Amino acid sequence: MSGSVHQLKVTMPDIEPVVWRRIHVYSHTPLSGLHAVIQVAMGWDDAHLYQFGAKWEQYGHQASAYTVAQLMPEVGDGAGYVYDFGDEWVHQLLVEKIHRPALRTHYPRCSAGARACPPEDCGGPLGYERTLRAIRSRKGPRYRELREWGLHKYNPAVFDRDEVNRALSDPGSVGYPEPAPWRREVLDLSSRYPGAPAAAGQGVDHPESDPADQPEAEPAVVQVHPLALATDQAAQAVRDALQAVDVARANLAEALRREHAANELAKRVHGAMSRPLVLKALGATS
Repeated sequence: MSGSVHQLKVTMPDIEPVVWRRIHVYSHTPLSGLHAVIQVAMGWDDAHLYQFGAKWEQYGHQASAYTVAQLMPEVGDGAGYVYDFGDEWVHQLLVEKIHRPALRTHYPRCSAGARACPPEDCGGPLGYERTLRAIRSRKGPRYRELREWGLHKYNPAVFDRDEVNRALSDPGSVGYPEPAPWRREVLDLSSRYPGAPAAAGQGVDHPESDPADQPEAEPAVVQVHPLALATDQAAQAVRDALQAVDVARANLAEALRREHAANELAKRVHGAMSRPLVLKALGATS
């Protein structure tokens, strides 16, 4: 696969110490594919809804119609990603580099990171803090719940980059059928946005150093060019959705008509306690 690669830093800002990953994805990866990569890299189970957001625009169910390059076209651009609208796990995305693919390197890949992501359905950042306190104390009702769920041995400090990359190279091992969301055919827009590297331009960079060795960068200001150019597949999906809406409306109208008829029938037979009167009431409706 050709084109450029986006190097993204994914951070969970509401958790201390910070949980983060550095991932590399093809620039023309659909947002639905980026979602799947984040799920694998962070360690989530992909069991809840999600949504991307940038510059007052939100992309959820239509995420397959847009690419990483469209959402974040230049180095320094940022976006938000929310997973599980109940627990509301917020992730910040930052474009650190846009580089050429390295030879004999599998993409997407994770080159660095720190700490384990929280357990699923633990109650958001506040519930996560309660979970950690319960594990440290090893007592109380919360700890008993964690034992029942098998989470009492959860270690928040563990992160295995090699395990993440094995999962990304073998999507079936983490429950994604082939083709995986990050391998599906999409429109290659790598040459249509300002940050695309030239053929002899910016080289690949897969840093694996400890972030503690480097000063923390200032939060990036989210600036995203207007998104456009939905694919033919996305347009067809919209047509199919409209057709489904029409069918649903027709079914609803039919259900309402039948309900109305049933109510009218109930009015006619109400109070008709004898068989002849009920039959007479039924005959009046035919």
